[in-house]
Amino acid sequence: MSGRGGKKKSKQVSRSNRAGVLFPVARMLRYLKRDTHHLRIGSGTPVYMAAVIEYLTAEILELAGNAARDFKRGRITPRHILLAVRNDEELDVLFKKVTIPQGGVLPRLVLAMKKSNMIPMAGTAAAASAAGASTSKAGAGKGAARSRKKSTKVAAKMIKAALDAAKPTPAKRARGKSASVPDDDDGKPSGKGAVAAGGFTILSEKKLFLGQKLTVLQGDIVKVTADAIVHPTNSTYHMGGEVGQAISRAGGREFQKEIDNLKSSQPAIDTAEAALCQGKKFPAKYVIHVNSPSWGDSNAQEQLKTAVDNVLKLAEEKHLKTIAIPSISSGNAGFPKQTAAQIILQSIRNYFNTTASSTLKQIYFVLFDTESVNIYTSELGRLDS
Repeated sequence: MSGRGGKKKSKQVSRSNRAGVLFPVARMLRYLKRDTHHLRIGSGTPVYMAAVIEYLTAEILELAGNAARDFKRGRITPRHILLAVRNDEELDVLFKKVTIPQGGVLPRLVLAMKKSNMIPMAGTAAAASAAGASTSKAGAGKGAARSRKKSTKVAAKMIKAALDAAKPTPAKRARGKSASVPDDDDGKPSGKGAVAAGGFTILSEKKLFLGQKLTVLQGDIVKVTADAIVHPTNSTYHMGGEVGQAISRAGGREFQKEIDNLKSSQPAIDTAEAALCQGKKFPAKYVIHVNSPSWGDSNAQEQLKTAVDNVLKLAEEKHLKTIAIPSISSGNAGFPKQTAAQIILQSIRNYFNTTASSTLKQIYFVLFDTESVNIYTSELGRLDS
């Protein structure tokens, strides 16, 4: 209170605190008025701008922290920031003309493969970069920072979605109808509860360091919009399992002809081996048949790992971007569902961590029963990126 008994002076609160963002809203408004047509700037413009920039900063720092941790460094360097930006498709486009001082360059091999479209993003330099860097210096303000980051990310996505909805294009409308590769920040919702792959609800999702998405869905695998669906079978392409019967019903006689042609060229496949044929009368272009190992076989777990690797390699040979996989070997093959889920998820993660190039961007785990959905959701949450 003042000496004359006046009212208590209220503490000033900055615009950034009122908006719940870290970046200076007032400074951004000042720069916008100085460098743009200030009469056309709304009061919410600097707030939105601060939220978007804060989200981009948090995204880059998270990816750079992943790279720093993988290279066993205790702090983030410009080199880690360069790898984070260049190994993400959207960030690479956004910062295409930006030079990061002391960041170095990507190896020539990676640049050559990117130029020839052999890989969608990142190569040998980024294969060593995997997940999360959070130091022990966070302290008591860590929870508040996380909540601010989360709210900022949500706000930024809402802004992006509103802008995209205001300016629809034929390409975006077509992509929204048959989205086989949903992106995080292209205006469509992503993550749990979103809709993708032909109207399926995303129950759980995890994004690996190089950008591949692992998504859990529930329903009929034949209805998933993907480049290929995986059919667990035996050495003679038996279609008697749940997935096989669903594919046979949907594909009809035309698909049976494709099976007959495959048998004529490759009469049988060994355990854990995979073969491919054309899909008919359902969204998937191909069907990848894999001879799933049984729980009673010798080295059953190693064989299941090999089966998953063979499926991914065959998809890479055809330059596929999306595949839909059921819970291989957990049906008639007798594998415990928990064990099968752990092996399949870890095998996929290890595959992308060790491969120098990959065309695959999206893997759907399409499950039918609630027990399998719960198992894959929990195991996917425990999986390291």
